[in-house]
Amino acid sequence: MWRSMSVKIYYVLSAPISIIFILNSKAVCPAYKMSTLTKFKLGVKMFLNKLRIPTGTSYKSHLAMGLKILETPPDVPGDIIECGTWKGGSAANLSLICKITGRKLKIYDSFEGLPEGKPDDRAAKDYKSGDYRGTLDEVKSNIQRCGAIECCEFVKGWFEDTLPKLESPVLLAFLDVDLEASLDTCVRNIWPHLIDKGYIFIDESVGLDYCALFYSEKYWQKYFNRTPPGLIGAGIGLPLGEYYIGPYSEIDLHPLQHHNAGAYVRKDMSGYWSYYPAKD
Repeated sequence: MWRSMSVKIYYVLSAPISIIFILNSKAVCPAYKMSTLTKFKLGVKMFLNKLRIPTGTSYKSHLAMGLKILETPPDVPGDIIECGTWKGGSAANLSLICKITGRKLKIYDSFEGLPEGKPDDRAAKDYKSGDYRGTLDEVKSNIQRCGAIECCEFVKGWFEDTLPKLESPVLLAFLDVDLEASLDTCVRNIWPHLIDKGYIFIDESVGLDYCALFYSEKYWQKYFNRTPPGLIGAGIGLPLGEYYIGPYSEIDLHPLQHHNAGAYVRKDMSGYWSYYPAKD
């Protein structure tokens, strides 16, 4: 109880600073007319939505994704995709960004909760079938109340049935899918449609087995004939003002630590070399 209350107090007190720091970027496209005050108001609304709608992800992660979208000029094509929406908390916040930038948000979910985990799925032991279930009506109601539902398209069904039908270019995909098998399905079907500087964000960044997909030479050579792109934030999450040392199995030993920051890859990244400028 004390730990939970302390984290909530920190979240409230740090929100103004977090919003200003995360959205402070010289690369935000002028076409969106985002003044400092406009950014702050947007951040506050996204913070409040975290309190209004049950969500397993932080508003800071939502801000980070929003920033990448705002830094992309409107003439660059690409939809925003969310795979796994639960009650629609992150989708509501992403829809606000889509309204500002004139983009479509495609929300993929079974609306029946998680599927049964496969025997060889290392993440499956932590979940059961039906976890994180939010009905389509619940999600629509929450986004109608707190987001911009006019920007949203809802795609109901299991990922292996719906994602192969994806045809439009993708600027950013948020994969909050929990299971390794679902992550594999999402990456293999979305990556070919990702624009050159498009993003994939994940939430399960502390799961080293889970993150390993983005570093597998065999996987990326087999499916995409390229080197693995790596994952910024793998193992600990993006540095968005969260206090987390890890490993996650020892989280109870550190009562004030809290992980919830996500990780991402950009399509033009290439492991080691993505951190260093090209030389002549």
